[in-house]
Amino acid sequence: MTRQGAIFRTLRSYGVEAEFSTQLTNSATPSRPSNSATPAARVDDVEENVTEAQWEVVDNYEGAEEGDSTWTLKGRDQAGIDSAKTAITQAIEKAKVATHIGYLTLPDRSSFPRIVGAKGSNIARLHDMTGAHILVGRENNTITITGTFDDAFIFHTEKLRFVQAPRPL
Repeated sequence: MTRQGAIFRTLRSYGVEAEFSTQLTNSATPSRPSNSATPAARVDDVEENVTEAQWEVVDNYEGAEEGDSTWTLKGRDQAGIDSAKTAITQAIEKAKVATHIGYLTLPDRSSFPRIVGAKGSNIARLHDMTGAHILVGRENNTITITGTFDDAFIFHTEKLRFVQAPRPL
């Protein structure tokens, strides 16, 4: 629900801070399954040329902790607190429909510019089309799509269109 801390930045923009009654011990977001991760290279391994993207969709919230947590909001004024409550309610509703996570891992970052688009235009269009949260990894070659199963499928289909489109000369 926090979308890498975005909800807390939103709350701060309203002049509001949040405190929680309980802290999670497990991440609510599943990590990419290890069986599809790229294995560590060994000196004696024959180098394989990996040229295909890996695509995997998993259930969201699988193995996540369940329970209630009370959020205490502290703010400068009532209007900020009311705006924060609305933002939290909207984030909870979005989180309820985000049933799946798609992981697109590319062999290298060379096709990222075509997937992302100029100034993020393709990502913004896909977000508008599906409502899915799309996160382009900075430290790795993985793009993460959080939404419904259909959102992930639409992203995958559109991604193929971007990557397979001829490059302008």
